[in-house]
Formats: sequence, C-alpha cells, structure tokens
Amino acid sequence: MEILYIGLGIFLVWLVRTLHKIRLRDQEEEDKKIAFAKWAKEQHDPHIVSIVQNFMSEGRFKTWEEAAIYAERALNTPSPEPRSNSHTNDTEGTPS
Repeated sequence: MEILYIGLGIFLVWLVRTLHKIRLRDQEEEDKKIAFAKWAKEQHDPHIVSIVQNFMSEGRFKTWEEAAIYAERALNTPSPEPRSNSHTNDTEGTPS
C-alpha cells in the first residue's frame, strides 16, 4: 500500500511540473504574439510586416525580431545590380 502512495505522489509531482511547464510555454507564446501585434501596428510599411509573417510561417527564423531585422536590412540595402529599364530590354536585339 505504501508503494502505491509513493507512486501516486511521484505521479502527482510529475503532473504538476508538466502542467506548469505547458502553462509557461503557452504564456510565452501569447506574449510573443502580443509583442508582434504591437510591433506590426507601429510599422509604417505593411510590406515589412508581410515579409516577417512569411519568414515566420516558412520557419526561416526562430523569433519575429530576427525576421524583422533581416527584412528591414533586405529592404533598406540597395541591390548591387543596377536596375534595368524593362522597355530597353524588350527592344534590344529586335530588328527595326
């Protein structure tokens, strides 16, 4: 009978610790969602928000902060290739 009580005690301790960890994890996820929503609301460029959401759904970044930094750098960094005029590309090589 004592073994049963010891086993029940161990199970209850394990159950409480597991449920506590799950509650903490859920709270962290909720806090992240709230922080992202606040950040998205403050952004003036909805394109950045869209890019960050895409990065997160693809799983490319662990946190939305990392994805936001990458997206802002990508949008603010000029392309090393000069932008070409599509009209000149369409007419090149065609006889007139």
